[in-house]
Amino acid sequence: MTPSQQLARVRNCVHAYCQGQYPDESIDLHDSIFINNGFYCGRKFRCEQFSAIWFAEEDQLKIHDTDGACLVSWNAAEMSEQVQELHQKQALAQAENSEQTQPAVPTEPVEPTESVEPLAPSTLPMVAPEPQHQAPQHQTAGETRRAA
Repeated sequence: MTPSQQLARVRNCVHAYCQGQYPDESIDLHDSIFINNGFYCGRKFRCEQFSAIWFAEEDQLKIHDTDGACLVSWNAAEMSEQVQELHQKQALAQAENSEQTQPAVPTEPVEPTESVEPLAPSTLPMVAPEPQHQAPQHQTAGETRRAA
């Protein structure tokens, strides 16, 4: 898994946690690079309700409440499970929404309410388009020699 794929997985996990814990709230989540003693360590996520740290080397995500108590700690396999659950929930929600918005399909054929007559052929004469005049093309010396 590439580093960008790992980061996308972590973001999806944090998003899944938000949806699970605060389904009716709008969360303003901020994401920043986490550097410790001058070394890149991962990413830090913050909002009013919680903070989360992803440790890149260990590939571990820890979510803390506002008092600093650890609420959740996920390793790589657990994060993958969280992402799969999130995708399944989104697919179910999308399927439910599409079922609600689709009109009911009649089971029996419906007869037209008014008769439709075929259109009469056009009575306008067919006219061929006039040829367009092309500007003379200049030949290079090489093209002139090849033509001769």
